Amino acid sequence: MTIARRIRWLGAVVLGLAVVLPGIAHADGDPSARIDSVQVSQGHASFVLTTADVSGKLDSKSVRVQAGSTSLPAQVTPVSSKTVTAAPPRAVVIALDTSGSMAGSGLAAARQAALSYLASLPNDVRAGLITFSDQPRLLVSPTTNRTLVRAALAHVQANGDTALYDAVRAAVATLDAARLGSSAQRRLVVLSDGVDTSSKANLTSVTTQLAADRIPADVVAFRYGSGDASAAQEIASAAGGRILTAQNAGELTAAFAAVARNFTARAKVDVTVPDALAGRSVMLRVAIGSVSAKTLVTFAAVTPPTPAPAPTNAVQPARSHQTSWSWQLLALLAGVFSIVVLSVVLLRWQGSREDTARRLIQRVSQYGPRRDEHHTGEVEGAAARTAVGLVAQVLRSSGVDQGLAKRLDLADVKRKPAEWASLVLCGSTALGVALMLAGVNGLLSLPIGLLVGWLAQHAFLTIRIGRRRAAFGEQLPDVLQLIVGSLRSGFSLAQAVDAVVRDGTQPAAGEFSRALAETRIGVDLEDGLTHVADRMHCEDLRWVVMATRIQREVGGNLAEVLTNTVDTMRERAQTRRHVRALSAEGRLSGYIIVSLPIALGAWLTLSKPQYMSPLFTTPIGVMMVAGCVGLIIVGAFWIRVLIKVEA
Repeated sequence: MTIARRIRWLGAVVLGLAVVLPGIAHADGDPSARIDSVQVSQGHASFVLTTADVSGKLDSKSVRVQAGSTSLPAQVTPVSSKTVTAAPPRAVVIALDTSGSMAGSGLAAARQAALSYLASLPNDVRAGLITFSDQPRLLVSPTTNRTLVRAALAHVQANGDTALYDAVRAAVATLDAARLGSSAQRRLVVLSDGVDTSSKANLTSVTTQLAADRIPADVVAFRYGSGDASAAQEIASAAGGRILTAQNAGELTAAFAAVARNFTARAKVDVTVPDALAGRSVMLRVAIGSVSAKTLVTFAAVTPPTPAPAPTNAVQPARSHQTSWSWQLLALLAGVFSIVVLSVVLLRWQGSREDTARRLIQRVSQYGPRRDEHHTGEVEGAAARTAVGLVAQVLRSSGVDQGLAKRLDLADVKRKPAEWASLVLCGSTALGVALMLAGVNGLLSLPIGLLVGWLAQHAFLTIRIGRRRAAFGEQLPDVLQLIVGSLRSGFSLAQAVDAVVRDGTQPAAGEFSRALAETRIGVDLEDGLTHVADRMHCEDLRWVVMATRIQREVGGNLAEVLTNTVDTMRERAQTRRHVRALSAEGRLSGYIIVSLPIALGAWLTLSKPQYMSPLFTTPIGVMMVAGCVGLIIVGAFWIRVLIKVEA
């Protein structure tokens, strides 16, 4: 190629660049600003504005929006952790050198520079903090709560050697653990005043990891002096970061301020579109001082107003929507009810299997040389023993351990009072945390959880005690029949009671076993049976004890007396069941009558709150609700009196 041809070819290239480059600049706009996530609707448009190197904050006064030659009013909202936008997340981890060489003024200057850096970051950037001396230490995971990071900075101390490479690796792992996504902007800011002296990782592995994860690291070399900064330079250049040097507190603050400009400011801009621009494609231009950005936007067209439908047609969609919503709620309630019923059936089946296996083991163990009462399967940790011990001390000091132990024994709960109280406390705390996560006030969630937990355990034990006492009353006629058979076979009363214990039917066997145990320490058998009657609230057993005492004083056939007693008890039980069957309709009516207004009021309050709001927002409505509650309570007691028959 001759020189003349080369000159002509070069001139053509220059001329082409002169024509193309201005067009590209005009199309892309200023690289310091960018418009993303444009959304349009009728009379409205919104987008995310990203800017860099802009002094001051983004607000409605500094941002000017034009569509063609028309200025549009704009509402600017800085992007934060609470602003819902399509902008990708951003995070930075500050790795702060706290080795012994940083003690004194060096650590104070580093702390002040880090605080200035946090203040310069946009609100949506998540900031984390790692300190390193002999080894790295994660103080705060990436978060938008600047208060946590500032509090952690206030308590850092300097000592030990410098583990720079380990700190960079820990910072990368922290960003990976945050799971911000592939589109997230992630960076590291590393402050060190010397070369690495104690890391387990090497420089090559650290730079390779930075390059593979594409995490830029900005390294601030503080007071290096004549030290070798090549390692810091390699860390910074591994993924597009940079190294900055500082010899004093002022230069250190300036270095951190320069690093903070790596994160651009972002804001969500909402503009009102006039009808004249509806349906048109125009160039949307946004200016912030000398910085601007532009993009082509097609605004939504204006939808012509539809004629108002007839009143009947207006009611029909709402009514159909309401019906659909009602069926969905009914289906949800039916599903929840089915799951609860299935869970209860499975739990009762599992419990019955466990009870059968336990009774079989107890019967077999009675014939062995000795009975092992220790639970070999339970292994407690040191923390659990400490917690249970503290709870036990609190229960003893408050004087409630004896009462709780008695209730647990009556309910046949194989737990110590301290263990039971610890479980209830843990469950109540978990409920309080769940309420807090659900949006309940933090000052109220924990007391509500504790109150609900205490009420739940009290109701649980009460129900268990009631069922156990009812089962004892139902088993008593069969137990007395077994005693009668033993007496007729020539056994004494104590031997007959021992036969009941060996039969193993709970809870009768366990309670009569208590009476026998008391006789071994000198208590009369009748007194022991009286104690059992008191524990089980069994009036029939009291009558049996009274008959036994009379027979012992005046003589007679005890077996015949007990046979008559058993016949009387069975006839009373049959009469009681007959009365309960006859009163079932009344009890069911009472349940329906009491629950119907409550359920209907709750349903209307949830489905149509504006219809029920006058009952709770007006004085007359509150009085009506109070009157209804009072009448429901009176009606419930009235129905209870009507259907209750003393048998």
